[in-house]
Amino acid sequence: MLILRIDPKTPDAAALKKAAAVLKSGGLVVYPTETAYALGCDPKSPKAVKRLFSVKQRDAAKRLPMIAASTAMAMRHLKLDRYGRILAKAFWPGPLTLVAPVAMRVSPHPWASALSKALGRPVISTSANRSGRATVYDIPSVLKDLGAMPDLVLDAGRLKPSPVSTIVRPSGGAMEILREGAVSEEALQRAMMKSL
Repeated sequence: MLILRIDPKTPDAAALKKAAAVLKSGGLVVYPTETAYALGCDPKSPKAVKRLFSVKQRDAAKRLPMIAASTAMAMRHLKLDRYGRILAKAFWPGPLTLVAPVAMRVSPHPWASALSKALGRPVISTSANRSGRATVYDIPSVLKDLGAMPDLVLDAGRLKPSPVSTIVRPSGGAMEILREGAVSEEALQRAMMKSL
């Protein structure tokens, strides 16, 4: 396992190149997002996805959320109805995950978006802790939980504790909130009402 200390606000080319290489080779990377530290891999690598489920001790039936570098990239992978597009426009980039049928968000965090851009597609972004345990905001907590299992850790220091992303499934002119987090139900309803 390699730990690289990074500037949280400014991705540097060398660290980004290294992280993208790890992802492309089927490795696991811990990286900062706007909500917490995430554990990620290339969703196109079955070996990496299987390993990520094992490291997290996550139920294989649960869907893995992803982060896209931009709304344009996300739209190439999502099948959003009109209401899904309204929510995307209102809250992206930001902590709103839309499920249609994959789970994806566009992160405002410079490292999360740069990592997806460097990979050339969305990157898996699940919390960097074992399933059922507390969200982690610093690398000592990540290592305590995951040990030396990740191949690369991008250490941006202690992140400001923030709520997890809200997860919404827009469908048939309605929305199902699967998990309420940083974006409240009230804010979602307001965005929908503005579009009417």
